[in-house]
Amino acid sequence: MLNFLDKYKLIKGQAAFGVELVFNTKDSYTLIAIELSSTKDGIEVSRKLVDTSLEELSKVNTKKLPIYFSLGGKGVIHKKIKADENVKDQELLNQVLPNASMNDFYLQQSKIEGFEYWISVVRKDVLDGLIQKITRSNLFGVQIYLGPFVLENAIPLLDKMALLTTSHELIIENNNIIQLDSLGSVSNGEEYNIEGETINSHELIAFGTALSHFVSPDKIVSIDAQRVNEIKDEYYHRNKYVAVGFSMLIVFFLMTIINMLVGNAYQATNNELQYQVNSKKQFVDELVVLREEFNIKEQFVQNSGVTQASKISYYADQIALSVPESIQLNQLFINPLTKRINKAEDIQFNYNKIKVSGTVNKSIELNNWVKDLKQYEWIDEISIISFIQDNLREAGEFELEIQLN
Repeated sequence: MLNFLDKYKLIKGQAAFGVELVFNTKDSYTLIAIELSSTKDGIEVSRKLVDTSLEELSKVNTKKLPIYFSLGGKGVIHKKIKADENVKDQELLNQVLPNASMNDFYLQQSKIEGFEYWISVVRKDVLDGLIQKITRSNLFGVQIYLGPFVLENAIPLLDKMALLTTSHELIIENNNIIQLDSLGSVSNGEEYNIEGETINSHELIAFGTALSHFVSPDKIVSIDAQRVNEIKDEYYHRNKYVAVGFSMLIVFFLMTIINMLVGNAYQATNNELQYQVNSKKQFVDELVVLREEFNIKEQFVQNSGVTQASKISYYADQIALSVPESIQLNQLFINPLTKRINKAEDIQFNYNKIKVSGTVNKSIELNNWVKDLKQYEWIDEISIISFIQDNLREAGEFELEIQLN
């Protein structure tokens, strides 16, 4: 799962331990460890542990860094042979240990040049026992090499014809190890300068092993141990899940921040628009009131006949001309009020009506005048609203209502 991420530093990690483990016997060993870290200036040595143990290494490896092992000493055999590149492992093993079975040994190939190889072997019971100890110590042993051949990436940096390691002298030609000479004891008598780092001869293989975390060896076909592969997968999966989980957390955090910023922007815009609406609301209310007043006045104007040719003067003139001498007009209302004016109510008019009030000596004269008025085409009906006369010696008061056509 997510195997494409394995090549990235975030997943591989930017630091690792390289360990040279030299078997003194099957159950005892000498262990030398170096921690390398990748910085902006390059790769540098962070820590050195000499003559330590797996238990001590587990205590100092608080960051759970991956650990690369290179095994040597008793029980680890190296032999230079010539073979075709397609030859099977069993045939290679037979050239090192005739009649030995691949069921009993782990085998590593290190290419020299042409058809020459270094073949390194170790018994499975020896290596499996060591892997169990590594697992019990809660160490991420992600790769195991045999011998000094993991130095292939460090050899060009040294530019030496011969190198001393913990227990061997290496003869170098064309950046290849062409000869291994056993020293018979642990050597620590020479120092090497590698890109500004001072490395003692007994630390050289541990350094090269740690370097393989950053620059994988091209010439080595390393040991294929099932448990080691499982530990490597476990280490990578752990880092993948941490990286992916942290990335998702960052994504969700950024989404939350963006949503908050967008939400705040929308809220600010909404508040501004709401303020504008509220500030304009009084004008809207005034517009409603003015529109209502306009409708009322428009209706009043239309009902009053102002929009049409006005006949008010004509009506008044005709009525005045028709009044006999015996009748005296007191009031004449064209489109009179329906009721008295009240400040709390709108003014209402009786359109197309005329009210006339006055005095007359005799009622018959009033009736005759009414008959004369009915002759006008523009009068539809005339009603005598009231006529009051207390005695014949005094004039009576009347009130007429004329309905216009």
